[in-house]
Amino acid sequence: MTIQSLSIRSLLVPLSASLFFATPHSIGAVPDSNRTFRPLIELTVKRLRIAKQVALVKWDSGSAIEDLPREEEVLATARTEARAAGISDQEATQFFGDQIEANKLVQYGLHALWRQIGGAPDEPRANLASDIRPRLDGLQKEFLQVLISTRDLRTEQGCGERLAREVQLYITSQALEPLYGLAVERALARVCLEG
Repeated sequence: MTIQSLSIRSLLVPLSASLFFATPHSIGAVPDSNRTFRPLIELTVKRLRIAKQVALVKWDSGSAIEDLPREEEVLATARTEARAAGISDQEATQFFGDQIEANKLVQYGLHALWRQIGGAPDEPRANLASDIRPRLDGLQKEFLQVLISTRDLRTEQGCGERLAREVQLYITSQALEPLYGLAVERALARVCLEG
């Protein structure tokens, strides 16, 4: 068990348990392979993995984790690209705003861990401007495609319960670290459009 899992375990157990047991009658049900949230979950995890690289750069530079001008730039671009894809400004702002918040959650969690252990890991650093941001921008385009392809699923009654089950199954099957599991739940908290 890592220090990271110990430091946030108390936050995760109640949240994960409440999501997993949201629909006890359908636990263990396997979703139709043609209609699944898995691509959306996988893209979210991919984006969250980049958060560690961002956290390392900000740790080294002493920069603040929150960067409101950059966040607004990302959201403005997302709205423009979303409009062209037939997604409303409100949906784009909400979805990508939640992705940004989840990314910051990972960064704050990692910085807290690194303060506890006396430093960040000694591993290669990526360049924020030339490597990390272009990757995040590319993921944004992929997210828009998946949001379109899952629109019917996201508007169905019971979307939230189904999403919670699929997220929990993914977290368990991939042995996702607790910090990342919590961040996935945060990133997808409002992806359903039911009701």
